[in-house]
Amino acid sequence: MVEVVGVSYRAGGNLILDDVTARFRPGRFNVILGPNGAGKSSLLKVATGLLQPSDGRVTYDGKVVSDFAPGELARTRAVLSQHVELAFPLPVRDVVLMGRYPHYGRSPAPRDMEIVDRALEMVGMQDRRAQHYPTLSGGEQQKVQLARVLAQIWSHDGTPEHKYLFLDEPTASLDVHYQIHLLDVARELLAHECTVVAILHDLNVAFHYGDAFFVMEDGRIAKETDDAGELSIDLIERVFRVRAHRIADPVGGEEFWRFTI
Repeated sequence: MVEVVGVSYRAGGNLILDDVTARFRPGRFNVILGPNGAGKSSLLKVATGLLQPSDGRVTYDGKVVSDFAPGELARTRAVLSQHVELAFPLPVRDVVLMGRYPHYGRSPAPRDMEIVDRALEMVGMQDRRAQHYPTLSGGEQQKVQLARVLAQIWSHDGTPEHKYLFLDEPTASLDVHYQIHLLDVARELLAHECTVVAILHDLNVAFHYGDAFFVMEDGRIAKETDDAGELSIDLIERVFRVRAHRIADPVGGEEFWRFTI
């Protein structure tokens, strides 16, 4: 379990995170929600060890994140951001191989290359392994980056067990097809006891994929729940500054949210 306990974070004299405590459920799809400026990305960066909190602590299965050696931490958790720019026209397979750097010394073993190919197959990009990365569409590039982080947390026996995948607004620039595919792949990891923590902006998408929800407001956790039904209309309207309505799908009956301002 990843635990963030009593964490505060200050930058440029501003309090970005204010005494935040969040326990991300192991083996579940955890979703961080909130408006721009609520502190979502800062919380995720603190949770991954990319930022040092001003106060509080972050632990992975009871071990403080700052006690991890860099290579050990890289093999334990991986982070997928919105978009990753590469200056060199590397083949797709070489981009994914970057994820295996923490696992080998001077050169990759055959098993590392097998894992790279498995990761590419998992995201549906195995046929593009020789194509230069910059020639791909934005959605295809993001799928390659997902393969890279999968390769990073892939254990030696070929499964991503007991690992943590953090997604920092991974679908922000993707069309509906690529959003669904990326999040479907992320959910598949849960079957291998991989914990997923994602920042998502689309509330309907978040409620469809998420198992646990952390709503942020002004650098604090305004609500933490395992049941999306506990996120009241009043809470949604206050945090996101919208008018919210629950509407039933006329075909399946499932409720979804509609928002106006």
